[in-house]
Amino acid sequence: MNLYLLDAGGVGLVIGFLVIFMIVAILLEGVTLLLLKYNSAGKSFLAAFVINIASLAVGYLITTVASNGLDFTSNAYLDFFLIFLITVIVEFGVLYLLNMKKPVKRTLVAAIAVNLVSYILLILFRFVITG
Repeated sequence: MNLYLLDAGGVGLVIGFLVIFMIVAILLEGVTLLLLKYNSAGKSFLAAFVINIASLAVGYLITTVASNGLDFTSNAYLDFFLIFLITVIVEFGVLYLLNMKKPVKRTLVAAIAVNLVSYILLILFRFVITG
């Protein structure tokens, strides 16, 4: 039996979960921006899409450049928190660039709020995947 084919299938499954997670996260973050009255519906969902693509790209860059990927410390909870902070910083920066007329504090609150929502979703997805 060719075990490498099973690995390829596993990669596809992981990518499938990533696509599903990204779609749901973008929708939830767009709704969160709407509830915060940060932008109109179209701009909120577009912003959610752009900031998630940006943070996904940064996460990919970190995992390819860093020798330990996203394992910065020996503590998984601290790593999770650090990844959350990196995501907030990246998404805050991009969200600010998309909405430079908005107050910085309001953009920071929006970035923290959308990431709280998406990280709660990430934790739920993690439980579904790992059982």
